[in-house]
Order: sequence, then structure tokens, then C-alpha cells
Amino acid sequence: MNRGYAAGLLAVVLTAAGCATSGIEATGKPMGDPKYAKHLVIHNESLADKIIITDMHSRVTGGLLEAEVVLTNQTSTDKAMQYQFSWFDKDNFEVEQGSRGWAPVTLFGNANVSLKAVAPNASVTTYKVNVREQQ
Repeated sequence: MNRGYAAGLLAVVLTAAGCATSGIEATGKPMGDPKYAKHLVIHNESLADKIIITDMHSRVTGGLLEAEVVLTNQTSTDKAMQYQFSWFDKDNFEVEQGSRGWAPVTLFGNANVSLKAVAPNASVTTYKVNVREQQ
């Protein structure tokens, strides 16, 4: 791929992501499952090749989507991170953008952590989990 094309593509992706998700969207390492990786947004380039989703589940209870995502640290170093879920409706518009704070979590070396959340309303059909280094 030519460098100019790659730089242009990156600029388009980052612009489309907007200020609310000013990070990079990680696809996980090649061994990561692409169906999971599309649900992970990593806001620090230094974490992009170290954290992957290894499992995820969702269900609807009382009309609200519940999500559980298992993150795996692929390094031996502990990672002090923060996470938040972004919720999207059937048209892929973010629901209640900016209304949720970041929650702290420590992902120990070569370990997993399970993150759980409930959608803010019944219009939600899908989600992404955002992670960043602890601030």
C-alpha cells in the first residue's frame, strides 16, 4: 500500500471518529477474532497491540441490552486502564453520547478481565468498549 494512500485513509478514519473517540480503532492482533475486535476502540496507540477481546456475550433483559466483554492482556506487564461502553442504535448512531464516565480497571499481566454494562435505553442494538491508559 502506498504511503500517501495509507496516510489519507488514516486521516479519514480519525476524522470520522470525531472528538468523542479521539483514539484509534484497534482490530486486535492477527490471532484476535475479527468479530470481537470490531467492538474494541483503543485510545492509546501503545495499547493497540497488547489488548484484545477474547470473548463477549450479550442479552436483552427488561428491554435493555446487557453486554459482557472479556479483555485479555497479551503482555506480562500490568495495565492500569479506564473503560467505557459506547451504545449504538439500529442506524449505528451513538445513543446518549458523552453521558458516561470512564471506569478504572487493572488488567494484570497475561490475564483477563470481564467488563459488564447495561445499555441506557431500549433503542440500543450494539456497542463498543473503549479503553485507554489510566489518566
